[in-house]
Amino acid sequence: MTGTHYSISPLDFSDEQITVPYLKQQLDAFQQWSITQFGNHVDIDDLVHLRSQFIDQLLKRLWLYYQIPEHVSSLLKKNRIALIAVGGYGRCELHPLSDIDILILSDNSLTKELEKQIGDLVRLLWDLHLDIGHSVRTLKNCLQEAKNDITIMTNLIESRLIAGSESLLKELQTYIFSDKIWPSPAFYQAKIKEQQQRHQQYHSTTYNLEPDLKNSPGGLRDMQIIQWLAIRHFGGEFLQKIAHFDYLTPDEVEEFNTCRKFLWRMRFALHSVINRYDNRLLFDRQLSIAKMLGYSGEGNAPVENMMHDYYRVAHNITELNQMLLQLFDESLLKRYSQYKTYDIDEHFQSKDNLIDVKHNRVFTDDPVMILKLFYTLLLNPQITGLYSNTIRQLRSARRKLSYLLCEQPEARRLFIKIIKHPDAIKKAILPMHQYGILAVYLPGWQQISGMMQFDLFHTYTVDEHTIRLLLELDLLRTEEGKQKHPNSSKVFAELSKPELLVITGLFHDIGKGRHGDHSEIGAKIVESFCQLHELDAKDTDLIVWLVRYHLLMSVTAQNRDLQDPEVIREFVQLVKSKRRLQYLLCLTVADVCATNETLWNSWKQSLMRELYLTAERSFDSGIHQIPEQRSIARQHKQQALTELLAKNYDEQSIKHFWQDYRVDYFLRYTVEQIVWHAELLLNKDLQQTLVAINPKPHHGGSEIIIYSPDRPFLFAAVCNALSMLNLSIHDALIITNKNGLALDTFIVLEPNGQVVPENRHQDIIQTLNKVLNQSVYKGVTIKPAKQRLRSFSVPTQVNFISSFNDNHTYMELIALDKPGLLACVGEVFAKLDLSLRSAKIATIGEHIEDLFILTDKHNKALDDNTCQKLSESIVMAIDSIN
Repeated sequence: MTGTHYSISPLDFSDEQITVPYLKQQLDAFQQWSITQFGNHVDIDDLVHLRSQFIDQLLKRLWLYYQIPEHVSSLLKKNRIALIAVGGYGRCELHPLSDIDILILSDNSLTKELEKQIGDLVRLLWDLHLDIGHSVRTLKNCLQEAKNDITIMTNLIESRLIAGSESLLKELQTYIFSDKIWPSPAFYQAKIKEQQQRHQQYHSTTYNLEPDLKNSPGGLRDMQIIQWLAIRHFGGEFLQKIAHFDYLTPDEVEEFNTCRKFLWRMRFALHSVINRYDNRLLFDRQLSIAKMLGYSGEGNAPVENMMHDYYRVAHNITELNQMLLQLFDESLLKRYSQYKTYDIDEHFQSKDNLIDVKHNRVFTDDPVMILKLFYTLLLNPQITGLYSNTIRQLRSARRKLSYLLCEQPEARRLFIKIIKHPDAIKKAILPMHQYGILAVYLPGWQQISGMMQFDLFHTYTVDEHTIRLLLELDLLRTEEGKQKHPNSSKVFAELSKPELLVITGLFHDIGKGRHGDHSEIGAKIVESFCQLHELDAKDTDLIVWLVRYHLLMSVTAQNRDLQDPEVIREFVQLVKSKRRLQYLLCLTVADVCATNETLWNSWKQSLMRELYLTAERSFDSGIHQIPEQRSIARQHKQQALTELLAKNYDEQSIKHFWQDYRVDYFLRYTVEQIVWHAELLLNKDLQQTLVAINPKPHHGGSEIIIYSPDRPFLFAAVCNALSMLNLSIHDALIITNKNGLALDTFIVLEPNGQVVPENRHQDIIQTLNKVLNQSVYKGVTIKPAKQRLRSFSVPTQVNFISSFNDNHTYMELIALDKPGLLACVGEVFAKLDLSLRSAKIATIGEHIEDLFILTDKHNKALDDNTCQKLSESIVMAIDSIN
C-alpha cells in the first residue's frame, strides 16, 4: 500500500535459461505483477523505480553472461568499458513502455570480439521487444557529441553506472559538469528555447483535449527541465538542493511531488492499456485510463472528472515551471544583477521589465490590489510580464481568498477600467486567466476551469476556448485580422463599445456543465454581473441577449436554408436591430474560430457574410421589406438575361432553355450560377450528361455541376463517388426540370477545408461521368471509420422542423459521422420515392447536423405516415453502417 517501499531481489537464473522465451516470460510476469500492484494502490514512485531496478538486474546479468570485461589491456593501451544508464532510465524512472536508454562507453574503439559481444547483447534485448535506445561511443566521441547536441548533453547529465568501469563514468561526468561543455548559462538558454518550441507545437496551451502527458505545456517535460537545469548547476538531487537554496518553499516542494505523482499515475495507466510507446491521452484511451485510476460515474463522467484533475495539475506545473525558471535566470545565472529596479508606484516596482510587488503582503493585506496589479500592467506597456516573486505572492493570496473579488466595489471599478483598455485582452485578461485570477473574480468561472467536453468539435476546455474567443476578437483589430476576416473586421471597427464583447465573450459559455440550456443559464448569470457592475440598461440588454443567442447566427448560417426569405425574416425578427447584428457577427466569427483550429474555412466565411449582408439590407430597408420568393426569382432571371445578352447569346435560345425550369431554379441559384449554367448548356445536346467544375470557387467552396437524366439513386451514387474521392460535401442543390433532367450542384471541399485544386478537377469529372454512365446503381462503398470516431456514441435523430413552404418538408438529421452516411441517406430517399430539393451538410466534430428539403413524387410536402416511415428507415440505415 502507499507508504510501503518495495525492493526486488537480484535476478538469479542459469546461463542455460538465458533464452528469449524464458526472459520474455520473466518480463511479462513482472509487467503483470506491477499492473496488479498499481491496482492495489502501491506508491507510484516505488513502481517506477522498481521497473528500473528490474531492468538493471537484467542488464547486469546479461553483461556477465556475455563476459564483457571492465577493461581490456593491450601492449599499447588500456581500454575501460562501462554500461551506463542515461535519460529517464538514468533517473531510475521507467514506466511500462518507457524507452530504456543506455550508453556503452569505452576509452578507445572496441575490438571486433567486443563489438560482437555487445551486438549480441543488444540483439537479445530487441528480441525481447524492449524499447532500447543505445549508443556505443568512445569517451572522446561522446564528449564531442554532447558538445554538438543539447539532447545528448541532457541525457548524459543523468547518467549512472550499471556495469563496468566506475572510473570511466566519473571521468565522463567530470567533463560533463565542467564549463568546457555547455556551461550553465548556455545550457539554460538552450533548454528555454527548446521548451518554447515544444510549447508552440501544442498551441502553447495546457488545455488541449487530447494532451501529451510528457510534452504538452504543464506536462512531465516541464518538470524535467527544472530538474535538468538544477542538476547541471548543482549536481545531485535537485529538489533537496533547490529547497536548500530557498528556490522552493516546503509547500511548493510538496506540490511539485504531488503533481509528479499524479502525472506518473496517469502515464503508468496509459502504458498499461496500450501496446506501443505513446504519451498521448487520445479519446479512445481516456475512459479505460479513468476507470483504471478509480474514477466512476455514468457516461463520460469518469473521463471529464479525470481530465478536470489533470488540467488543475498541469496549471500548477506551468506556474511552478515559470516561477522556477525565472529564479534560475535571476539567481543562478546572475542575469538580473546588472539591471536596476525602479518604482512604478507605492505598491509595485519594475525589475528588467517585469512587475514585482514592493512588499510581500500587498495582496493579502488588500486583495483588491490583485486587480490593481493587472491594471498597472496595462498602464505600463514596457512591462512584459510578472516577476517570480509576484507569481508566488499571487498564488498564495489566491488560495486564501474566501469570496469573489467582484464583491468589492473598488475591484469592480478596476475591472471595468481594464476591459475598456484597448490592450486589455492580451495584457490583462490573458495573464489573469493564466494565474487563476479570473476564477476568483468572475462568478461561475471556477466551474468551467479545466472543463472538457468529450467530443471532436471542441478542441479545448471551456475556459481555454473562452480565452481564445477573446484573442480572436482582439485579432479583428489587426492587419492580420483584416486579411482573415475582412467583413467582420470592418464591422468590429464600427462598434461603439467593443468592451461589451469582452464581457459577452467571458460569459457566453459560463453556463456549461450545469443542468439546462447553457445559453439561458449564462444569460441569467451575466445579467446579475452587469447589474452588479452598474452597466446601463441598454448595454446590459445587449450583453444578455448576445449570451442567450450566441449560437443563433452560426446555426442559421450553417443549418438553415438561406435562400428561403422566411428563414431570413425569422432571423431578423429575433435580432431586432442592426446594432445587435454587428455585435453578433463579431462574436460568432470569434466563437467558431476559437472552437477548433480546422473549423473556420472560406465556405463558413461565405455563409456568415451572406447571412449578415442579407440581414443588414433588411434593417436598412425595413424588416417588412424582405422580398417574396417569386420576386427574388424574377429579379435573378432578369439580371441573368441581361448578362447573357451582353455576352451575345440569343434571347430566344435562352428563353427556350429556361422554359423547362420552375421558379425554384431561379430562386435558389445566384445570378452568376444561372449565367454559368446557360453558358455550359446552351447550344448543347440537352439529353446528354455533363459534369463540370466551376473554375471560380462559389462562396469559398468548389462547385460541381451535374446535368443528367434524373433517375433513382442518382444523389446516392454521386455522394458515394465524392466520398471515395475523399471530398466533403457541404451543400447540395437538386433541381429537376419539367422534362425529367436533373441539374444538381454540389459544393465540396478537401478534408483540410480548402477548395479543390485545379489539378484534381479532371479526375473528379472522369469519376463522376463513369458513375453517371452506369446503368445499374452499385450501392454504397463503406470505408473504415476513423479510429477516433469509434470512441463516440451519437444516437441518430431525425427531426421534422416547421417549414414556411407548405409544399416542402424540412428534415434535420443528427448522427455520428460515419463513412458513406450521406449516400446511405440518399438510398433511403430513393427507396421511398422522395425528391430531394436541397441539402445543407454540417459536420460538428464527431457528428453531423444536416438539413434536407424534401417533397414526395407529386412535389408536395410529406404526410405524417411518410415522415414516420422515413425516420425509421434512416435510423435503421445509419445504425447498420459498421
